[in-house]
Amino acid sequence: MKKLVFTLLLAAALMTGTASEWTAAVHADGSESVKQFQKYSNGKWRARVDREGTPVFVTGVLSDIGEVDTKEEALRFLEKHREYFHVNRPSRDLKLEKTEKDKLGMKHFRFRQMKEGFPVEGSVLTVHTDKKGAVRTVNGQIDQKTDDQSLNTRVAISRKAAVKVAKEAVSAPEHLFEEPVTEQVVYPSGGKGILTYKVNLNFLGKEPGNWFVYVDAKTGKVIDKYNAIMDADELKHATGVGVGVKGTRRKLNLAKDHSDRGSIFYLRDITRRPRMQDILTYDFKNRWDSRTHPLPGVLFQNKSASWKDDYHRAAVDAHYNSERVYEYFLREHDRNSIDGKGMAIVSTVHYGEDYNNAFWNGKQMTYGDGDGSYFIPLSAGLDVAAHEMTHGVTTHSAGLVYRNQPGALNEAFSDIFGALVDEANWEIGEEVMAPEAIASGRTSLRSLENPGKFQVKEEYWPYGDGSGKYPSHMDEFYDLPLHLDNGGVHVNSSIINHGAYLAGEKIGKQTLGQIYYRALTVYLTPMSDFKDARYAVIQSATDLYGEGSAEVKAVTDAFNAVGITP
Repeated sequence: MKKLVFTLLLAAALMTGTASEWTAAVHADGSESVKQFQKYSNGKWRARVDREGTPVFVTGVLSDIGEVDTKEEALRFLEKHREYFHVNRPSRDLKLEKTEKDKLGMKHFRFRQMKEGFPVEGSVLTVHTDKKGAVRTVNGQIDQKTDDQSLNTRVAISRKAAVKVAKEAVSAPEHLFEEPVTEQVVYPSGGKGILTYKVNLNFLGKEPGNWFVYVDAKTGKVIDKYNAIMDADELKHATGVGVGVKGTRRKLNLAKDHSDRGSIFYLRDITRRPRMQDILTYDFKNRWDSRTHPLPGVLFQNKSASWKDDYHRAAVDAHYNSERVYEYFLREHDRNSIDGKGMAIVSTVHYGEDYNNAFWNGKQMTYGDGDGSYFIPLSAGLDVAAHEMTHGVTTHSAGLVYRNQPGALNEAFSDIFGALVDEANWEIGEEVMAPEAIASGRTSLRSLENPGKFQVKEEYWPYGDGSGKYPSHMDEFYDLPLHLDNGGVHVNSSIINHGAYLAGEKIGKQTLGQIYYRALTVYLTPMSDFKDARYAVIQSATDLYGEGSAEVKAVTDAFNAVGITP
């Protein structure tokens, strides 16, 4: 498969870096813009440039107070400085994706790059303003080569034909979890933009898939593909109790329905209406797939408010843990559910037979029961639930592409929030390891504190430093091909994880959560890499706690310590 080729505008905060890094930006195109930025910021503006000299992250006071308060004004700002930012026609080729206002009073105008009316895959540019309407940061991803070149918009195959090609390319089963979703996008490849059908195929089985396949709209050939499965009526409120996988007693929010047969209780938390939809837990009855009973399965029900049968235990934990994770994001970050808008939180347990995994498929969480040797039912872990639900938060915010470094960031942020929600330690998955795994020394799935205490799969060893251990520094990075771990999404995530641990030990988990949540939801974009994460986290700490603060120093030192430097 060909690799994604993008000109990356790195999502980076620029509170640190070498003098040459900033000096290079001054000599970039757009000298009039440079003069204006110097004027507005009294010379205290900063920029990072890519290898071609394009400013990739610019921060400071970049406009007059009150200049930008609407999307139209944000576009006018970009038009004014288009030579500097290397965007040819912002008003024509940038489309507003969303506008958000955060608790600091800052506004964030997120634009998607367009070409001849079609979105350019993965290319985003964001204008950030302070509460006084002055532009403070511009960052994102623009594919300049696609912007500069002409685009062949001739379509030779239909959507239906593209779906057929996509299904064949990933060996999709005849029965899909839901109907394929197709979108026409411009895909940068080989230094040019190609008009493609982006086909999303979602299916179940022993190897569930949430595939994105890019089919050339002219030739019908597959340009690229990747699997984005991210592993790991009138009802009344009632409360009940249940017993979890490890025998822990849980208090549960339920829904109760009364009929001629008596009361029926459901694992359905309706207490948060109308702010959000419900929290629901379903049973897949150890199937892999079913035409008659697709995901999410059958809503758990019981004739009693007491859920103590052995079969209920995985469901009790999934339901209880979903509530805990929801409450964390609401309390700490004022985020109302996974999408921030109150979407239903859906979990399915008893997926497959002896299935050693849990995953977010773009819609919901799904948990296997484990094989009893390596894992017990994976819903037992609060950090596992937080990990999977954070994948959902990422889907609805940064949208980090699930492969290579962006995919490793996706996994890392899920691990980090897993460790923040489950405050007991810096391990992930310690509650779901089976006795045989523990006896062999595998006491958790990953460790943020000491990644190297566990080995990676032996087939990955030739691509690393030879130690065979999870890396904690860029010197130990695994340069994996895409067919292994999607280019290292789980393996290399431990470098980011360890950096978060180092910072968290200095500033505390709560403060770390505030900084990393802001980085994920404000500054990171689909193709952000590890350096982008450095700058995004430092910028977030600066926004929240001020330049030169102990928090900024802690996160900066942490990235330096794991080898992610300017």
